[in-house]
Amino acid sequence: MTFNPSAVSAPGKVLLAGGYLVLDQNYSGLVFALSARIYAVSAANEQKPNTITVRSPQFAGAEWSYDISLPGVENDDGGVAITPVAGYALLPPPH
Repeated sequence: MTFNPSAVSAPGKVLLAGGYLVLDQNYSGLVFALSARIYAVSAANEQKPNTITVRSPQFAGAEWSYDISLPGVENDDGGVAITPVAGYALLPPPH
């Protein structure tokens, strides 16, 4: 199966107050829009079909890989398992 690369872009924002509390109608939040945007491109890698690799110039050319499995298919609970590949750490905060 062949997958075409797909690109997306989203505007930047800063959540100053509110967080998940805004899911309750009794509370409000405060969000500011930024001129910054985030861009992402996804593409299939036939050599590693069950792996997600993250590369970002924001992190000085660093790379992180995660193995993806669908144990929910076997257990019929719909779960997805994401495991960092050995030798890789979780994403650090941006610098």
